[in-house]
Amino acid sequence: MSDVQEIEDYSPENLARTRYFDAVLNETLRLTPSLYFLPRRATADTLMTTADGRTLRLPQGTHILLDVWHANRHEDHWGVAVSGYPAGDFAPERWARLAEQGRDSKEILHFGFGHGPRVCPGKHLGQLEVALVVGAFVKMFKFRAVNRESSVKAGVSTKPADGTLVDLQLREPYEAAANLVGSRG
Repeated sequence: MSDVQEIEDYSPENLARTRYFDAVLNETLRLTPSLYFLPRRATADTLMTTADGRTLRLPQGTHILLDVWHANRHEDHWGVAVSGYPAGDFAPERWARLAEQGRDSKEILHFGFGHGPRVCPGKHLGQLEVALVVGAFVKMFKFRAVNRESSVKAGVSTKPADGTLVDLQLREPYEAAANLVGSRG
């Protein structure tokens, strides 16, 4: 993706034009979904056919856990043959390749906010808020991960095991403003 651009105003309108930034956020959500599993319950007796042709009966009331973590890393849906990149790798460029194929997240297993009629009603607001916070953070700070690899801690939600340790440095003009405030002190 070559639409790297600087934006001064992190408004919803400007964020809508930042395709690579959006791809980075989508890729982050794909690999670190807010929920490890999505719980559901069968509302009616349901018959399913497995990949090997067997029939599976889910009685009404059966609790079902949709495995978001592994689905978002499944090679058949996210891997090299589909996106050009291994499913387990962080590769925001995969989103441009999927878009070139005419595919979007509604067709593939990217369901960190749920899917269909039960999708999280706060999905778009949550994505906008994250984009605004991350955009402001990137604008104000230079940062570097302390650890090259970040293992995850799975639970009800997924979190980095180390809390995502980073070294921060204020960018100009924020550094000058902080020095000015500090010198008045």
